[in-house]
Amino acid sequence: MSAGAEPMCRYRSLLGVCAALVLSGAAGAAWAENIDNGRHLSERWCAECHAISPGQGKSRRTPSFVAIAAKPGITAEMIAAFLHLPHATMPNPALSATDAQDIAAFIMDMKK
Repeated sequence: MSAGAEPMCRYRSLLGVCAALVLSGAAGAAWAENIDNGRHLSERWCAECHAISPGQGKSRRTPSFVAIAAKPGITAEMIAAFLHLPHATMPNPALSATDAQDIAAFIMDMKK
């Protein structure tokens, strides 16, 4: 192996490791949110007060999930963080970070 080949091998190895990390991170992000689980959890914890499906007619001064998703600037991360805060007017179920992300993904899936 020539003197210039060794640094090139290290460079290629480093690029391979970086590419693997990026790809595994992208795959993890794709699997991080389960909209079906978010729907199930919403039916259990949220549907009593919120309209969780488009066209549902709840009007108890609570925003529908469609209305929440349509708010300018709203993100799934904001919704998930909100779900972990204590609320005087909402039940405070002990949601895992994954469950909060799933509910947020379910809500954001309604964004038009």
